[in-house]
Amino acid sequence: MTENQQPIFFRYRFGWHILFWIVVFIMYWLTYGGYMDRYREEFFIGLTLLPARVIGTYSLIYLILPLATVKKKFFTFGILVIVHAFLYGFIIYLSYYYPNLYPRLFDYSKLPLFYWPKILSKILSNYGIPVLAAAIIIFKKWYIDDLKNKQLTEEKLEAELSFLRSQVHPHFLFNTLNNLYALTLIKSEKTPDIVLKLSGLLDYMIYKSNGKFVPLSKELEILESYIELEKLRYNNRLDLEYEVIGDPDSFKIAPLILLPFIENSFKHGASNDRTNPKIRITIAIKGDCLNLSVLNSTLGDNKKDETLSEGIGLKNVRRRLELIYPDSHELKITSSEKQFEVKLIVCWVNE
Repeated sequence: MTENQQPIFFRYRFGWHILFWIVVFIMYWLTYGGYMDRYREEFFIGLTLLPARVIGTYSLIYLILPLATVKKKFFTFGILVIVHAFLYGFIIYLSYYYPNLYPRLFDYSKLPLFYWPKILSKILSNYGIPVLAAAIIIFKKWYIDDLKNKQLTEEKLEAELSFLRSQVHPHFLFNTLNNLYALTLIKSEKTPDIVLKLSGLLDYMIYKSNGKFVPLSKELEILESYIELEKLRYNNRLDLEYEVIGDPDSFKIAPLILLPFIENSFKHGASNDRTNPKIRITIAIKGDCLNLSVLNSTLGDNKKDETLSEGIGLKNVRRRLELIYPDSHELKITSSEKQFEVKLIVCWVNE
């Protein structure tokens, strides 16, 4: 993650450090200065204590804290924090002791150099500063790590989606070239039409379907071109019904998410039925959801397991649906001796 990608609170590091110490200084000045209306004295006391507070704070967050946050040496960290707290309190005490600021307020020259009650009181009244700084560092590390993890997860999902979507191209091309090859063998007059439609389909797949979502109307154009392409090799033998209900212009969908279901109905249904293959395709837009129903006839002596009826295309589209519509889709695939049916509900998600 670059610096410009981070929230503003995690940029301008030097400025935020300066602001932190200004706020700390003012807080202590106003708090202690208000006790006996001694703002002038507390202002100079705050300036005197500032070096000790700065040194104590940065030694904690940069020398000791990494033992816990980076190296995970929590026992060593705990021991050093205790030692650091006593040294911190002692340095604060010395900052009062040697200048002996304002003896009329409190004469430190009458105390021994190691006067533990006063040292402990300085710890209690001042150690909140390095603790607060450490808490900010911990929050910053957690927040940035969380952002990095989310970004890494998104990048992995996007890479997987790109890979799955790229597999649609060779998979579709392989099937269509098989059809084209069969027609060239019989020198069919339909061959030029198939080449032209195939060119349009590949143009959409490679260059025009790179966005996360596309208008459903554009996706339907591709589906209809594919259906027309398949119909060219069946003549009147194919019993096909295709219906769109609702306004496709009001809906967007992930590109090439519907094509594998249509393609599967031809490849594993109509192409295997040498008698009177049937395909029923219905696309209905209802509110924020799209309902797809694809039913095709099959031939088989035994009821096939659902997973055996699925090729690479359907396995890939299952995974794409899980990644793009994790909580807003429902897919049901059923198969029997005579038919294979797909029912898909996809609801609109924000881009």
